[in-house]
Amino acid sequence: MFASLHLITDVGTVMAKGWTKRSNHLGEENSSSHIEALDVNKNTTFAKTEWKLPPSKSHLIRMMHLCALSKEEHTLNRIASLGEDPESMARCLEQLGVKISLEKETLSIQGLDIPDFIRPTAVLDAGNSGTALRLLMGLASRTNFPIMLDGDESLRNRDHQDLLNSLKSLGVECSFETEQERLPIVLRGPWDKYHVSVDTSKSSQPYSSLLLATEGIQQPCVIERSSTSVSKRHAQLTMDLMAECGAVIEHEKNKVIVHPWKSKPPKKWEVPPDASMLAFTALSCIVTNREIIVANIPRKEDSIGHEVLLETLPEIGLSLKQNSLTPLGTYSSVDIDLVDANDLLPPLSAILALTGGGTISGAAHAMFKESNRIEKTAQMLQQFGIDCKIKQDGIEIKGNQSVQKPLSMVETFGDHRLQMTAIILATKVGAIVEGPELHQIADPSFLERLSTMPAKVLVKRV
Repeated sequence: MFASLHLITDVGTVMAKGWTKRSNHLGEENSSSHIEALDVNKNTTFAKTEWKLPPSKSHLIRMMHLCALSKEEHTLNRIASLGEDPESMARCLEQLGVKISLEKETLSIQGLDIPDFIRPTAVLDAGNSGTALRLLMGLASRTNFPIMLDGDESLRNRDHQDLLNSLKSLGVECSFETEQERLPIVLRGPWDKYHVSVDTSKSSQPYSSLLLATEGIQQPCVIERSSTSVSKRHAQLTMDLMAECGAVIEHEKNKVIVHPWKSKPPKKWEVPPDASMLAFTALSCIVTNREIIVANIPRKEDSIGHEVLLETLPEIGLSLKQNSLTPLGTYSSVDIDLVDANDLLPPLSAILALTGGGTISGAAHAMFKESNRIEKTAQMLQQFGIDCKIKQDGIEIKGNQSVQKPLSMVETFGDHRLQMTAIILATKVGAIVEGPELHQIADPSFLERLSTMPAKVLVKRV
């Protein structure tokens, strides 16, 4: 049993009222007169010149999902640190009866057929993970008993209607507990139709959720996506992993036909490193102006769109030879399209400001992440004295700017990528950065690389 991941909530038949009272999405129940933050000292450096990137959350959560649908035991390897988002997925799968254990760098999973899932006695809480929540919504829609799903404040304020509209069209019952179109939500299947349309203009996650939810179907299922699609590489990752587990998928323009299949993952599955995290290594290299060794450079085929960073390294003043990332001292203005890699937006924006500047475009869907990532990235950078201009689908940034010490606490808006970017900038000038635990969502070892561990402080609300 994965004891460390258990949700300490036993709400039984009255779980809706009790849970929603404790976890109001506006934060009213848990409001405080102070905000937790980190005090980052000026001239803090990255003591470790060798970085090991955490496992790819996008791969790991999908692989966990596929292994949870197999009765045989499977292992996911190279899990140096799990991170809060995969922990949330593991906890929720355990509540459905899946057996999960983590030992050293190996995650062992023994799953169930969907009809054998047990009805959870508590809310499936996805925490901060939008990926885990959407995939669990698809999974819950295949069961014949009600399942309540919820998440943290940022997930409660995100729009899940595109996926819910698709699930409703398949005959799934959906009911909201506190507010229409807001979490928590109760879903009850099973499907009674096998032809569905899904809007993929804001996110590919609803599409991935429906694809994975076809496991165990008894007849072909047609899934049509909108003509405008973002994060296409993540959707392709879902289909590639499904195919590795035995799924047969036919492609016809903007639709796919998924034939009946059972999940049969590899007995031992290697989880690749998170290519998006390399952006923080790159920013650290530029801020400290020193070489950093990356222990596990991601392969291009595992980078799911984030290889755009590798392709841009010379223009932003960095050289990658073997595993060594080194400042070049020269750089140029660059225009980067992040239509398949919007997670790079915060650190890449800071990189452009400190090098040759340029424009980031194709990132309109970043407005639907933990924060409105375009607007909030600009606000966070402005707190460090960095000037940038918000565009409809990205940010325009002047180059050769310098980092200034913020006059007040740096707000990170509950977004771990904003927090990690702010901490790296703060090592240059010193700053108090909101959200001391946010990095643990993706990279639990992030702070351990610093020469001086930031102190946790409480800042009075204004």
